[in-house]
Amino acid sequence: MITILLLGLALTGSMTNLDMIETATIQAMEPLVEQISEYGIETITLHVQGDHEGGWLLEQIATSVLGGSDITVTTSREENGWELNLRPMELGVTYAQTGRSWVFGGKQVPRLATCQISASLVDASGIIVQTVREGAVVESIVSPSEIIILESSTEKWANGELSDQESGNVLEPLVVTGVVTALVYLFYSSRN
Repeated sequence: MITILLLGLALTGSMTNLDMIETATIQAMEPLVEQISEYGIETITLHVQGDHEGGWLLEQIATSVLGGSDITVTTSREENGWELNLRPMELGVTYAQTGRSWVFGGKQVPRLATCQISASLVDASGIIVQTVREGAVVESIVSPSEIIILESSTEKWANGELSDQESGNVLEPLVVTGVVTALVYLFYSSRN
């Protein structure tokens, strides 16, 4: 059964929660790397601050994205070297309320992977040259049955909380309107 679900996910192209967070983090890092490149920096010391459980992912992606722009990344501050301090402000996946695509359609769950990074760039003399906050959001819609497969079993911080409530769809307002209309009609027709 799981093999069939995994094959179906591979064919539909659904990303795991970690894949979505990784994509959002790359998108959040790209403008930051462009700003760093404008200073002509060739080597930079990277520090990920804070106690977010996903700090390792931010460090890994930042190192990769900076390296892809021909900037050498070190983890120990070199004398007279540039320093980049990153702090993950928000890093994870949230689920919106379950809904239906049509009146009788299957249930769907919107997922949002969010990455908000606070960054400060420190020059060789120890002066903060720039402080920015960059972010990105990646969205996807999946069925509730796919969520178990798409969540991480080892990185619990990457999994959102699924609400048991279902958002109002088209059928519910139609039924309520029909019942109210019928009651109003019965009330006025019984008076005559």
